[in-house]
Amino acid sequence: MTAPTAGLLRAPRRKGMMGSQTVLPLVAAVERRLGTEAVAQLLDEARFLHLPDPGEPVRERQVAVLHQSLRRNHPDTAEEIQREAARDAVEWIMANRMPARARLLLTNMPYPLAVWMLGRHAVQNAWTFGGSGKFSILGTNEFQLIDNPTVRGEHSASPICVWHEELFQHTFRRMAHSRLRCVETSCMAAGADACRFRLEMEPAPSGA
Repeated sequence: MTAPTAGLLRAPRRKGMMGSQTVLPLVAAVERRLGTEAVAQLLDEARFLHLPDPGEPVRERQVAVLHQSLRRNHPDTAEEIQREAARDAVEWIMANRMPARARLLLTNMPYPLAVWMLGRHAVQNAWTFGGSGKFSILGTNEFQLIDNPTVRGEHSASPICVWHEELFQHTFRRMAHSRLRCVETSCMAAGADACRFRLEMEPAPSGA
C-alpha cells in the first residue's frame, strides 16, 4: 500500500501498469531463498527481458505471471517469499517515497486517524499495487480490490492474496499501530466478487 508522499505518484498514461515494488523485492527474496536459477525461470515465464528500475511502472500482466508462477512452481515457500517481499516493499516506500515529516506525523497521531489517512492515500495511488483493479475503502477497517491482477484467472479453495495482505499489514503496523493485523476475508481466486481485507487489533501482550 502506497504511503503518503509529498505529492501523488503520477499514474502512467498506459493502463494496466503497476509499481516496480510489486516485482523487485519479490525477485530479491526468491534469489535469497531459492537461488539464481529459480529467479531466471520466473523472469522468463513473466517475459522480463530486464528488471525495472525502482519507481518504473511495470505491465500488470508481467507482475501477475511472476506472482502466479511463484505460487505454482514453489508452493511450499511461495507464501513466505511473498510476505518477505511485501515487507521489503513497504520499507522501500517509507525510505524513498515518504518524507520523514509525514512519517513522524502519522506515528504520533491517534491510530484511527492514521489508518484513515493511509487509506485515503492508498486509494489515490492504488495503481501501484492494484493495477487496473478497483481499490476502495468499505469502512474504517475494511477495504477491497476488485479484479486483482495478481490472482486474475486463478482458482483456490481459500484466499491466496498473501502479498497484498502482508503489504497492507506491514504498512499499517509501521505507520499507524504495531498491533494492527490484516486478514484477507474473501478472495476472487476462491470465487468471491472481490478480494477483501479487514484490519483487526491484536490483544496487548499479557502484563503490558
